[in-house]
Amino acid sequence: MTSNATCRTEGPEMAGTPDEVRTLGGLLEHQTAEYGDETFFRTRGEAYSYRDLDGRANAIANELYANGVTAGDVVCLYMYNRPEYLYTLFALAKIGAVAAPIDTRFTDETLAHVLTETDADIVILDGDTEAAYETVRNEVATISTELFVGGDPDGTYRDFDLLLEGEESSAPDVDVRGTDPCSVIYVQRYQRPHPQGVVLPHYSYINTGTVSGGELLGLTQDDCLFTTLPFYSSYPIQMGVAGALSIGAEFAFEKQFESDRFWELIRQYDATVFLYLGRMLSVLYNQAERPDDDDNPAAYAVGHGFGFGSDETMIANFERRFDVTVLEAYGITPTATLATTNRPDDRRLGSVGKPLPHADIKIVDEDDWEVPAGETGEILVRSTELNAMFDRFYEDDDLTVEVCRDRWIHTNDVGYLDEDGYLYFVASKRNTIHLGRVAGRISSLEIESVLESHPEVRESVVFGVATGTGEEAIKAVVVPVAGTSPSPIELSEHCEKQLTYHKLPRFIEVRSELPRSASGKVRKDRVRDVSGASVWDRESGYDLNR
Repeated sequence: MTSNATCRTEGPEMAGTPDEVRTLGGLLEHQTAEYGDETFFRTRGEAYSYRDLDGRANAIANELYANGVTAGDVVCLYMYNRPEYLYTLFALAKIGAVAAPIDTRFTDETLAHVLTETDADIVILDGDTEAAYETVRNEVATISTELFVGGDPDGTYRDFDLLLEGEESSAPDVDVRGTDPCSVIYVQRYQRPHPQGVVLPHYSYINTGTVSGGELLGLTQDDCLFTTLPFYSSYPIQMGVAGALSIGAEFAFEKQFESDRFWELIRQYDATVFLYLGRMLSVLYNQAERPDDDDNPAAYAVGHGFGFGSDETMIANFERRFDVTVLEAYGITPTATLATTNRPDDRRLGSVGKPLPHADIKIVDEDDWEVPAGETGEILVRSTELNAMFDRFYEDDDLTVEVCRDRWIHTNDVGYLDEDGYLYFVASKRNTIHLGRVAGRISSLEIESVLESHPEVRESVVFGVATGTGEEAIKAVVVPVAGTSPSPIELSEHCEKQLTYHKLPRFIEVRSELPRSASGKVRKDRVRDVSGASVWDRESGYDLNR
């Protein structure tokens, strides 16, 4: 895994961190010596000690190493959250091999692309991903070893448990450093046909874990950090696993988010902190109220929501109801999960907080010129510490150079900074509409959320359409609830009550279904036309009720 192009920053060389804990494997060994048989993680009613995790990681590391897996080799992990995921992640870290956690939503061409580009010899899968893997199995020539977790009833694959027969007392003697790659995580970037691999060094895991577990949350050994977020994301590993591990706290996880069991699990694990993303908080809040909603051990919820104005009210109401403090944060995989965050003693509702000590933030216009406070533009992030963020894009020097211009990571996200340095996230560029230099970019997700709050709307998609002036006009395509027929005028009046004038859709089209690709994404190219008779135009004789 060598490359000429990197996004490494200028800065100190990890001076405050001991050599033995600058890698993920080294941190586990250090904490195992400290905490041994104390519980480190729990899941599905089972508890696993530090020694359990370290021993099983050693066994897998020894077996893989004996079978030719060496430093720099990539191993693909295509499975749902489970203990074996953590065993393997730490095993690879101990021998300097590189984990490639694959998004379990990747199928068909996308899955084949990732498996092929990694040039991996080994893939590990389970019963939940087997069917998707089978469809591309014959298209990936590099894979020679397929390991199945959980017992393969057909005997098609090798049994993962064979790896657990290795020696548990110690791992192979391999020199692994904090600068070495720990993982390559594939993410979709704006206007790119395929996901790109983000190469994260070992120290990025240590830094994010230490900052989040200690400096941000002040965790102790009495705390438990809980997540239902998928392990293919950097967030639950860097902030959850590494965060708890760095402090000697407990980590708990489940396979996936189940809203009707979430608070039951919080109580079961005695979780004091939980991680969230996207609509999780609103889904939890929209459940029927119960008299014991505030009777739970959670003190903090840390994550990132929609990023527009209604968050402020929703978060305040959520906190009152569940007696949990919400800490909105911002980061992407290349920034190693966290770049800004609200702190328990320094937060501003509606914002995603201030930069962390190792991060610089600025907002720029379309020409990369920094804009004044309060003005919307692209969010740029720069690390002030070596190896605290990503190193490069895997096998793509051109993209690395493009994204890391002048050592600043161009996130493709839109936001603004206020006068006090708090960052406000608007949306990803793919979910924004450009209304011109004065109005800037606005979130299409916000408009979709308002439309879908109408009782007769099942789903919607909102996007910008070219006007020929360099600006975009807003078009909304709406699918009604079965048996209803809301008119465009009704939908426009509904939006008027909740959105400012410049966010109101100009064009509204009502359709029975949204056109989708084979992977389930909405085909916006098939609904961009605004000239058809079925498309309503607000500027054709409709007077706003304002």
